[in-house]
Amino acid sequence: MDKYNWIYQYQFEVFGSRNVKGGYVLDFLITNSVPFSTPLEVFGNFWHSADISREDQLRLQRIEFELGPNINETVILFGKELQTQAAADEAVLRTVGRA
Repeated sequence: MDKYNWIYQYQFEVFGSRNVKGGYVLDFLITNSVPFSTPLEVFGNFWHSADISREDQLRLQRIEFELGPNINETVILFGKELQTQAAADEAVLRTVGRA
């Protein structure tokens, strides 16, 4: 994301982080996207399946609810899309674009 001039916060805490039941740490929050900030999650193969589980869906809904109405839809990048730097660059360009 640095390569494409995105301004972001890494490990953005939502609803009290992991210290509060139901809290969560978002992988990235891109703060200079238009019209609003964009949450970005990386679903690696170790923690997530190839499909978005019901638990993941609920967590994503909670994130968007907690961040309020002025937020873009969460972008999800899957680990299989990020196996090389070239693949990661393509995935960021395809889903988020350039700043």
